[in-house]
Amino acid sequence: MLVASLVLFLALSLVGWAVDRAFDESVRVSVQDRLENSIYLVLAGIEVEDGNPGLTEALSDTRLEQPGSGLYAGILSELGSWESRSLLGVTNGPEARPVERGDATFEGPEEAAGWFVASMGLGWELSSGEILDITVWAAESPEIYEDSIASFRASLWQWLGLAAVVVIAAQILVLGLALRPLHRVAREVRRIESGERESIQGRYPRELQPLTGNLNALLQTERGNAQRYVRALGDLAHALKTPLAVLRAELESRDADTRERLSGPVHDMEHLVSHQLDKAARSTRRTMYRPMDVEEPVARLLASFEKLHGRRGVQFESRIEPGLTILMEERELLELLGNLVENAAKYGRGKVCVEMFQGAGGNLHPGVEIRVSDNGPGIDPDRFPDLLQRGVRGDERVEGHGLGLAIISDIVQSHEGQLLLDRSEYGGAMIRVILPPR
Repeated sequence: MLVASLVLFLALSLVGWAVDRAFDESVRVSVQDRLENSIYLVLAGIEVEDGNPGLTEALSDTRLEQPGSGLYAGILSELGSWESRSLLGVTNGPEARPVERGDATFEGPEEAAGWFVASMGLGWELSSGEILDITVWAAESPEIYEDSIASFRASLWQWLGLAAVVVIAAQILVLGLALRPLHRVAREVRRIESGERESIQGRYPRELQPLTGNLNALLQTERGNAQRYVRALGDLAHALKTPLAVLRAELESRDADTRERLSGPVHDMEHLVSHQLDKAARSTRRTMYRPMDVEEPVARLLASFEKLHGRRGVQFESRIEPGLTILMEERELLELLGNLVENAAKYGRGKVCVEMFQGAGGNLHPGVEIRVSDNGPGIDPDRFPDLLQRGVRGDERVEGHGLGLAIISDIVQSHEGQLLLDRSEYGGAMIRVILPPR
């Protein structure tokens, strides 16, 4: 729209300049014609006596007879000169110059000191037979010319401006109607990105149907692939659980030494299979999520932990920004927070706080920051990167398998977020999860 308006402005400016030049030239031609007519009027009544030029009768153009009228005429010769009555009382009149016999000139205000001057040179035969060179001239003040140009320019640019407004308004209307389907597509895509819709709906012009149809097919294929992947992983998990259950049952019939030697590897196999299946399931995350309110799932999660750790006197506190939503599946959020809260409850000293609030702003959805704090001994910042590896435990005296932070790291990385360590207000560790805006 801006480029089209700029092109229109330049085009109308060029047209206006061309018309203005053409009108200026036509006005100058008109002035030249008037001055030549005045010269011919003077020639019609010229009389030369003893080499002194004059007129035999009054001129028919009243402006030449009216003092200060702005139209003047005169005759120059070597023996004398004549001037029209309109020059009476004019102090700064035109300066006429002699012209060669047979020549005719026309000068504008730029060349003739601010006047339009036309001159004609001719030879006049005296009674003695001698030829006297005379110059007949006529001049006009530029005021009439300037008034005509100013009036024309005001009218020209006024109408060109009106034409520009009309054309731009029509252009906006036409482009608005033509681009309306694209605005509709953009709104539909934003609704899909925000999770309000699953596909682009409505009828669109023939030119946009390949776009909308292919996008809907792509979204449907993505959902279908994710569902098939999840079902395949579920079937695999079910198929692996049965052999592992058989192995564990078989161990129960063995002697104590065999059970002690093999129960650890079987237990590790179960956790490894569970971890890898969960990791694969997270890799099927959708491109576009529906915003999910976090207050109710977090409340349910903390209520479960209060029942689990209430006998130990662990206190759970939550500080959640009202109305906060997150672009994440509920299963992922509960797994993320569950591992963080579980670690804080195990390694802390009876105080766990969960904070969630809005982070940096985005085009579709703002970022979210999650903080889980405890009042335990804290975590050595130098060891924190190692604790994100699977199987590495922070305290061997506490029961666990070293998978919690690894699972958390996988979830955070799948959402292109950051996992940071800080010191909590209670003196213990604070794990910060920063999810970027969308």
